Amino acid sequence: MLPTDETAKPGAPGASGPGRPGRTEPPGQQGGSGQPGRPNGALHAALRDGPFESALDTAIRASGLSMERIQRRLADRGVEVSITALSYWRRGRSRPERPQSRRAVRLLEELLALPTDSLVALLGPQRPRGRWTGRADTSLAPTRLWQGYQSLSGLLHDVGNTDDGLSRVAVHERFEIDAQGAESRWTACLVLRAERDDVDRCVVISRGDEPGRPLPDLVDVRNARPGRVRSDPDVPITVTELLLDRVLSKGETAVVEYTTAYPTSGRATDECGRGFRTPAALYTLEVTFHPDRVPVRCYRCAGTAATGSLPVVGPVWISPRGRAHMVVQDAAPGFHSLRWEWD
Repeated sequence: MLPTDETAKPGAPGASGPGRPGRTEPPGQQGGSGQPGRPNGALHAALRDGPFESALDTAIRASGLSMERIQRRLADRGVEVSITALSYWRRGRSRPERPQSRRAVRLLEELLALPTDSLVALLGPQRPRGRWTGRADTSLAPTRLWQGYQSLSGLLHDVGNTDDGLSRVAVHERFEIDAQGAESRWTACLVLRAERDDVDRCVVISRGDEPGRPLPDLVDVRNARPGRVRSDPDVPITVTELLLDRVLSKGETAVVEYTTAYPTSGRATDECGRGFRTPAALYTLEVTFHPDRVPVRCYRCAGTAATGSLPVVGPVWISPRGRAHMVVQDAAPGFHSLRWEWD
């Protein structure tokens, strides 16, 4: 189980399937009419795999719109972007980072008949400026982090705590993958800091691999004890509160460790990771694969959307013993994960 600013499984919501990142169907259609249609193969792949500049260039080519026409349509909606800037975005010479530029990207998704957040997700977290770790605007509400998970707000309301008042200073977690390629066990160790007085609980959000598979059990907790638990098995998603051993005043810290385990095996998974609502100084992720089922390659990924494909940051080495890991310093709000290919 995971705190409100964290998730084990970024992926598309819904009961029809596990909805892994990279499995969102990216519509696209000629003419930029704003009505999504069936994408061509190149556009589908570009939206799924990125990078941003490749996806934008492919989408503009597929739309049939000229740069001048796109610029005019953006201006009609109150967003001024030069043709030079649009050209630089397409060629990867610069990226839309400022709020006005990000708004232009969202409008481009409409103009080019693309799914919501399909281009924004490829941008990843907004690049910090200045002493970003102390800024009040570098945070994501749980409902923003988990856009598309309709039942989450109700689950959080039932637990009675949508903001636990804790920041995650450091997180170290370990995932174990069984012989079927399914997630079997997961341990997380959190270094927490209270951002206000009278903090007494840690709110945890966890998403399972697939609807129909029994949800994992909380088998061990250190420095806290389980409180209320609310689940939606159709997603599947679970919200749990962990009651801290002591009440924290603002600025005080606590270390909480918990382990979850699945009672049965399931379908093979291809990703694990965590989403952060606020920045974290250090995030370490380890994955141990069963010796009978080791992937052929592995990647580090990062992005802001819980649905769709997280952009690939770079390759990750898998040891001969079937272990992979990544270390993220100054982890920005959003999702950070390892994704792998079985063959």
